[in-house]
Amino acid sequence: MKVQQIERPLSYEIRDLISKYDDSISLSVGEPDYQTPSHIIEEGTKALNQGFTHYAGDTGLLALRETISKTLKAEKGLDFDPISGVVITVGSAAANFAAIMSLIDPGDEVILPSIYYPPYLTATRLAGGIPKLMKLREDRSFNPAPEDVDSVITERTKLFIVNSPNNPTGGVLERDILEHIADVSKKHDLFILSDEVYEKFVYDGMKVKSIATFPRMFERTIITNSFSKTYAMTGWRVGYAAGDPQLISQLLKVHYAMNVSAPMMAQKAAITALTGSQDPVIEMVNEYDRRRKIMFEGLNKIRGITCALPKGAFYAFPNISSFGISSIALAKRLAMEARVATVPGIAFGPDGEGHLRLSYASSTKSIIEAIERVDVFLEQMDRG
Repeated sequence: MKVQQIERPLSYEIRDLISKYDDSISLSVGEPDYQTPSHIIEEGTKALNQGFTHYAGDTGLLALRETISKTLKAEKGLDFDPISGVVITVGSAAANFAAIMSLIDPGDEVILPSIYYPPYLTATRLAGGIPKLMKLREDRSFNPAPEDVDSVITERTKLFIVNSPNNPTGGVLERDILEHIADVSKKHDLFILSDEVYEKFVYDGMKVKSIATFPRMFERTIITNSFSKTYAMTGWRVGYAAGDPQLISQLLKVHYAMNVSAPMMAQKAAITALTGSQDPVIEMVNEYDRRRKIMFEGLNKIRGITCALPKGAFYAFPNISSFGISSIALAKRLAMEARVATVPGIAFGPDGEGHLRLSYASSTKSIIEAIERVDVFLEQMDRG
């Protein structure tokens, strides 16, 4: 059975291990530690009290789709038809799954970054697709070289998955690489799934460009996004897919089979998220930038660890290969002996081995204490 190819996420295994300890610190969770902004909560509460507790329809509330369309036009210059080109999903995970399942037939090849968000692989396998991994190079801030893009394309390639900023590396694809991927996709008539869930989490003045904005890419690209990260709305479960109506009409069939609709009161709140004050988003990103630097500096002070400076998202992906221990073994020992939860790099593909993923969407106090514990543990491990 295809499902036998799917394994339980390693992050859950680490979570189970560390849950036994009262003094544990978790740097493994991929969600903001901020509360949903109060004006969004107020709108959700108001919607509940007004009776918005029913199905919202398979495409989602038109008012939210119109707001998303206007936002994408203002921010990216892209014209998505709110009626036929945007569908509201239960988070971006549902949008990604529905996109892959609707585009891929058995035997089609799907290009994933070689260090990837695990549900991409799950959906590809369940669709009967063949995953092909495009090399991400640590010495290029986790960007591929142009030849890495070219080398994975075959006559069976159907879909290219772009995730920038990247989970788990924090890498951001440079414009010339995005342009090369766009050129390759046009040459070989490929579809693009552009997961842009971390687009607001970029630092040092970087700008994220959507691959859909390049010439002749609109009609072959599905953009997926979520309110979970940007607005600290992980539990509200609202995301979306936007694309050419012909692509979205097929995606919608899969989404309907998964979830009739995202929660209506959450969709009402999502409208307020986009139209209300963006100050909480700016505040959160500025704070994560500060924590990013603390984590980067702290990790690189630990003997045996090297860590590239994350360009985006809220993860660091330090290299721990010098210790000669697998990432899963080290993550388990850190959880049980140092009481620090991380995610082993192997959870994100073979090229993730030799790394750990640490989230800086945690308090500064927790980050500093966790790094101190890791330092002490590794020093003791190295001695004995």
